Amino acid sequence: MEYRIDKDGSNVTVVFTGDITFSENVSFRQILKELGESDIQTCTFDLGNVGMVDSAGLGMFLIAKEQADTSGWKLTVSGAQGHVASMLKLTKLSDLLAG
Repeated sequence: MEYRIDKDGSNVTVVFTGDITFSENVSFRQILKELGESDIQTCTFDLGNVGMVDSAGLGMFLIAKEQADTSGWKLTVSGAQGHVASMLKLTKLSDLLAG
């Protein structure tokens, strides 16, 4: 997994590339740390270039949602396709993280 954080005022987009799996746990927590240190209102996880997400990756999305709720900003996902979109729908995370 690679990522890029794009900031536009208080709106942030995290653009992911590659697979989001258990092995990306440390990198994902770094993203959450950076978001926690920023003054943001909304954050979108752009999953358009993500080929696969496993159960640990889905769990990381839940941790991010909890952080967003606790910190007072809104988290959404966009661009999910194929396997990733199916996993989000199957687990109903697509409803929880709808834009």
